[in-house]
Amino acid sequence: MAPLPSRVIRTAAVAGVATVLLTACTWRVETPPIPSRTPTPTVVLRDEAALREQAVIDAADSTDLGVIEAGLAPERLAALGGVYVEYPSASPTPDAGVSAAPSLDEAVQDAIDEALAAADAAAEDDPGLSAMLRSIALSHALAVDAPGVTGTAPVERAMPGIGDDATGPWAPDEGTAVDGDTLAALAVAHDRASFAYEVAAARASGNERTRALKRSRLHEERVAELLALPGVEDLRTSLYDVPPAGTENRRARAATERAVETGLAESYAALIDGAEPADVPWILNSAYDAWMRAAALPGFDLGSLPALPGLDVS
Repeated sequence: MAPLPSRVIRTAAVAGVATVLLTACTWRVETPPIPSRTPTPTVVLRDEAALREQAVIDAADSTDLGVIEAGLAPERLAALGGVYVEYPSASPTPDAGVSAAPSLDEAVQDAIDEALAAADAAAEDDPGLSAMLRSIALSHALAVDAPGVTGTAPVERAMPGIGDDATGPWAPDEGTAVDGDTLAALAVAHDRASFAYEVAAARASGNERTRALKRSRLHEERVAELLALPGVEDLRTSLYDVPPAGTENRRARAATERAVETGLAESYAALIDGAEPADVPWILNSAYDAWMRAAALPGFDLGSLPALPGLDVS
């Protein structure tokens, strides 16, 4: 990932002073002050993102969302470089007479909306910052929605602000900039997931079996969409390894399924860095969808949600 722009250097100019003694009078001659520097647009975007993360930290409470954000927002804030208090122009100016701090829901929703908008604005001048902002928006969306999907039926979900649950998109079109080898690998990953769910369904019964088969079919559909693209080689095999202990009981099956989905989520999130604008919607939707499927499975740990999905800022 391209490095973030360095902090704007704040220089304190000390005027040169000359003291001249003349006929018992003292004269002070000062040089004109050096004008303060104007931050670049991307620096402003980065600093405003830091302020939004601080607002989320300040609003965090004891709800599921509050607990998740209390763990993740400080990590995002650190990656952004912290709040630079000496730079007041980065802070949004509130409406006159409005002093109440935003609620947690308001702070997080603002962080999602503004991060997506700022990512578009930074895409040309600072692709690295743009990728970070999109990753931040995805992380916030996961924090908002993951607690509410436990035990829900398998469906495809689009990330709020990116698409809708009816149409996605969850797969690229023919003009995608993602190379064919990457798309072929994604098709294999989905085919492996479909196979794992079929094996799980064979060991399960009742509602668990029905849902495993439904998830298998959803992965099959994604495979077909990816392989239909020009230049994508079909590298599927007829059988895949399934961990021996992965289907012996319901808890073990759920653990295997969660691993399958989070692995896919991480593969999609890794495409955020360097993504062309036209590819951003399906990449974000696919990463979000896979994490939501994992979160819907029994035993999902909300504490495992990533602060900066797809990015390595260590």
